[in-house]
Amino acid sequence: MPPSAPPPLRLGVFTRLVDDAPPAELYTRALELLTTAEELGFATGWVAQHHARQDGGLPSPLVFLAAAAARTRRLRLGTGIITLPLEVPLRLAEDAAVLDVLSGGRLELGFGTGGGRTAFALFGRSVEERRAVYAEHLRAVRDALSGAEPVPGGPQLFPPAPGLIDRLWEATFSVEGAVRAAEHGSGLLLARTSFSPVPDGRPAPPLALLGDVQLPLAQAYLENWKHPDTAPRIGLSRSVYVAPTRAEAHEDAEAGFARLLAQGRPAEVRAARNDTCAGTPDEVLTALRADRVLPLATDLILQVHPVDPAPDRTLRSFRLFADEVAPGLR
Repeated sequence: MPPSAPPPLRLGVFTRLVDDAPPAELYTRALELLTTAEELGFATGWVAQHHARQDGGLPSPLVFLAAAAARTRRLRLGTGIITLPLEVPLRLAEDAAVLDVLSGGRLELGFGTGGGRTAFALFGRSVEERRAVYAEHLRAVRDALSGAEPVPGGPQLFPPAPGLIDRLWEATFSVEGAVRAAEHGSGLLLARTSFSPVPDGRPAPPLALLGDVQLPLAQAYLENWKHPDTAPRIGLSRSVYVAPTRAEAHEDAEAGFARLLAQGRPAEVRAARNDTCAGTPDEVLTALRADRVLPLATDLILQVHPVDPAPDRTLRSFRLFADEVAPGLR
């Protein structure tokens, strides 16, 4: 492949499990979304971890993905993300290894520092120390997956999962984080928004195009990639809602923004209006083609959050994307 050619693009779906429904129904809907995604030809299905209900309903993503693995055959299963500072690294590596074996090597393991004070308080952890703890825990997980002894003279990870070391991803909002992901040989996960809800006094981002904001991160990642035996991976998460008409797409999107506003989250609404792509198939295709990071991405990961329409419209959006938008992408 010539150097100027874009990398192959995998398409994925993402669910945050935010529906207002009892847990059993919530998980059933999410499993239906992933099985439908496989039927539609999507390559990956992603879920996020949230320990408090406000932002999502899944505290145990590896347990959920085990159920998804039993219902699918081809779909790759990703975590975007697990809040690594709140985990016990060796136990996490064990659970991930078991899931990878059960799924036939389909796990894509994504990590992040997190930042919500509620979740850190639940576990008695300091949110201010999350970056240092993240680095320590990531090193421990990587060591375990690579076959290192957790303690001198101790047994190696069982079951072994050496392939997982090449399927780790790291999420970040900063150039520094992108450089670290490249140094680690991890894939880079870029968020659906430039809004970073971390309690460190960071100012609200400018209302710039999301691709323009994230382009320096992707470029820094690629410039610092020093692993000749493996290829860099950039996962681009985007809020995309496709409807048959522009009016219907915008009506549903405004309802989603209104729900966020009712929760007292005006800064997120401001970012969501800027970063969400809602429209007809042609409008969505045009907007994605204009995204400056897309030519560098290996994965385009779609979610309907924060629009969060009814389940049938969520599935319809992904069907419209697969049938009418995806063929126009590279």
